[in-house]
Amino acid sequence: MPTKPKRHTGRKARPRWPKLALEPSRAAWLSRLAFAVGPLVSYSLVEVLNYNQPWGSFTPLQVALNLVWYYLGAFFFYFVLGRRDRATKVAMLVAWAIGIVNRYAIAFRGRTLFPGDIVTIRTALNVAGNYNYTPDLMMVLTGLCVALFIGVLSLLPAPAERQRFSWKLFLPTLAGSGAFLYFFFCTNAVSDAGISPSMWTTRGNGLALNFSLCLRYSRVKAPDGYGRDALTTLAEEHPSEEAAVSASTDGITRPVNLIVVMNESLSDLSVIPGVETNQDPMPFLHSLEENTVKGWAFSSVFGGTTANSEYEFLTGNTVTFLPAGTVPYHMYVGQGDPSLAGQMESLGYATVAMHPYYSSGWNRVAVYNDYGFDEQYFLEDFDYDESDIIREYLSDRANYENLIARYEAKEEGQPLFLFNVTMQNHSAYTGEWTNLPEEVHLTGAYEGRFRTVDQYLNLVYQSDQAFEYLIDYFSQVEEPTMICMFGDHQPQVATNFYTEALGGEVEALDTDTAEKKQIVPFVIWANYDIPEQQDVTLSLNYLSALLMETAGLPTTGYQDFLLSLWEDLPVINPVGYLDRDGDWTAEEHWEELPDYARESLAEYRILEYCNIFDKGSRPEDFYTLDTGE
Repeated sequence: MPTKPKRHTGRKARPRWPKLALEPSRAAWLSRLAFAVGPLVSYSLVEVLNYNQPWGSFTPLQVALNLVWYYLGAFFFYFVLGRRDRATKVAMLVAWAIGIVNRYAIAFRGRTLFPGDIVTIRTALNVAGNYNYTPDLMMVLTGLCVALFIGVLSLLPAPAERQRFSWKLFLPTLAGSGAFLYFFFCTNAVSDAGISPSMWTTRGNGLALNFSLCLRYSRVKAPDGYGRDALTTLAEEHPSEEAAVSASTDGITRPVNLIVVMNESLSDLSVIPGVETNQDPMPFLHSLEENTVKGWAFSSVFGGTTANSEYEFLTGNTVTFLPAGTVPYHMYVGQGDPSLAGQMESLGYATVAMHPYYSSGWNRVAVYNDYGFDEQYFLEDFDYDESDIIREYLSDRANYENLIARYEAKEEGQPLFLFNVTMQNHSAYTGEWTNLPEEVHLTGAYEGRFRTVDQYLNLVYQSDQAFEYLIDYFSQVEEPTMICMFGDHQPQVATNFYTEALGGEVEALDTDTAEKKQIVPFVIWANYDIPEQQDVTLSLNYLSALLMETAGLPTTGYQDFLLSLWEDLPVINPVGYLDRDGDWTAEEHWEELPDYARESLAEYRILEYCNIFDKGSRPEDFYTLDTGE
């Protein structure tokens, strides 16, 4: 009988990957071996991408706690996909992809991944197109390792269908995973073993372990001594001033216009040892003396997370007491929370926020609404053309022109509080020099070696000229005007620039040296007579309180407390503490602070915890001005 011709479907058969001629039992054992080895390889690749030695940088316990997460991932994909070979491949690809993202995070932001980055992904995507994503050698080599491992695993014969679900395997795996997660997140077993989150970089623990540690510590518990009695006592010791004082006729000149500029990535790199340039990149700022208070502010962040500097300034809270890597703008801000904007509004000021970039960044629209800003302006609201763009961002000069336009649009005599966040100096510093003259460069030992630093220095030079334009304009304005300008953090330029200049990786540096990466300039200037001060030292959580005091405007009880705390601890940030005796103490060794400093720090913890996490217990008229109601 003639055979029936095969039906032609019109689709070409997919080529099959060649398989080794192995007995099913031997292929199964090799598959199990690959499943067991896969997490070890994944961990090694991720830590190589994380600039670590996988088997030499950590203690055996740290290695084990890292590996648990890789094995949990492998088992997860096994029960989802139903096949060992697929689970091994997918788990490795996912781990490697995370390692690549983490390496880019190090390159672009100077730090590794934190849980807070998950909720800030939209902000990251806003500026994603402005970075150079050319893979480096290690990315390529680890990618080849992944391809080789998967290629060899694909040679093993494997069943075409899902393997039969096994309760005997699933239940013990579930129980073991649950037990681990309980002990990790719900007990002190890890902390008792001496393992804590790396506050400065994840490299101290390994990526998986440190990320999970930061996640574990995302819950904040009340500090020792917390309670209503402690809150009442502190509130009574530091009463808020009355809002009505701004309308008094006591002969004190107070600003009709109070303008604050948080300048993106503005810093004075001369604070870094050995940095020399062919000319001063900040000649105007350095020249300011008359009617000026200026000095050095220590930021809590480096290379990114601008919103945390903004948060510290507007609230007086420090992120030092918050879980590592968290962004308060995404997690802790609620409707009506106390802020400098609300305080200025209670004094009769129109409150305006301006930022020449996208409104989706850092959840600012919602936060500014919560803080009570009357108006918000973002890039789409600014007036500019292509000549106003430096590299990819609106220039400081064009930003200030829009700021001035908003000032000129107000009624004469109307008090104005304007909070402006610039964008010109944002990373990365590897792109084209569009509308950016090359006038400043490194000299000495670093000359010609760090192109990213040279680009950054020229951005600072342009910022300085723009600030001179802003000050020159308001120096001719009749209304009393005060301007505060500060940098949010230092830039993430070439990582080896900081490593070489400071003498090693941050983890190996003493606190005094490590803090040099946190220093940014600040200046308070007025177009009328104010007492001058130079070389003032503080951390950003104190700056708004100092600004209100300098402006002669009423301070809240919380600000009064902060001004008192400033005398005992001039600097508080996640790297460490500077006490009034001039000594530095690492943050993780805060118990070694002098008694007076520890007592003051404990009071700060109590007040900040109440302000953020126990809002219903806030003492009346303590975090806000006394309105007399």
